Amino acid sequence: MTLARHILGRASLLFFLAMHFACALVILYPPTWPLVFLALGSYVVRMWAITAGYHRYFAHRTFRTSRAFQFVLALLGTTAMENGPLWWASWHRRHHQHSDTLRDPHSPRMHGFWQAHVGWVFDPKNDETDLSNVKDLSRFPELVLLERFALVPLLAWALGCYAVAGTPGVVWGFVVSTVAVNDATFCINSLAHAWGSRRYETADTSRNNFALALLTLGEGWHNNHHFYMSSARQGFFWWEIDVTYYTLRLLSWLRVVRDLKEPPAWARGGRRRRSS
Repeated sequence: MTLARHILGRASLLFFLAMHFACALVILYPPTWPLVFLALGSYVVRMWAITAGYHRYFAHRTFRTSRAFQFVLALLGTTAMENGPLWWASWHRRHHQHSDTLRDPHSPRMHGFWQAHVGWVFDPKNDETDLSNVKDLSRFPELVLLERFALVPLLAWALGCYAVAGTPGVVWGFVVSTVAVNDATFCINSLAHAWGSRRYETADTSRNNFALALLTLGEGWHNNHHFYMSSARQGFFWWEIDVTYYTLRLLSWLRVVRDLKEPPAWARGGRRRRSS
């Protein structure tokens, strides 16, 4: 690990902690309806960028799109303060390859709840981006450039919130919503491997959780996902709300995305078998 990368990693940890403490500023800037709508809008857009972009597209390639929209997904994802798309996809692919083993970076079974929830992100050994398992992504120079300057879109989002509603806009549209996106996402790594039901007997501890599915626009159907990770649809059945999938289906009708991968009939039919 280079010294510069190490310093950047420690700075990221301090910034992350500062963002959490800054949530207390809501005392000075109490909520109004415009601020609440700004926070909710910021949350939904960036949560969607993580679920549709970072997760279902970059990590799992569950649909196809143009190079231009691929960049839009990556750009929006960087505004959520979860590093660049290559780092995110690389570590997530490693999670699936070694799920709930010692080589899984965020297994609550192996490393404990807090390490799985957030500690792993700031472990110095996880600072580097391993490009060996994201060669399909690293061949795009614009993604590599965005990976290097991922902080710029994040700060641009903060400036946009300031332009909309001044300092209160930064507090609600940037600080509060960013912390909410981060912690909701991290709950999939921690709580979704400890709390919920298991439709499929996978080799890991993944679980389906309705509450987490609502918070994360569909990511809470985590046992479904670990059973058949190649599907753009994680809520396999009509009663499993999956907002991200609904928006991807809409985008497919508009020809923005294409070739959405669906769960096979034997999985949706409830056939309980382990994925290979």
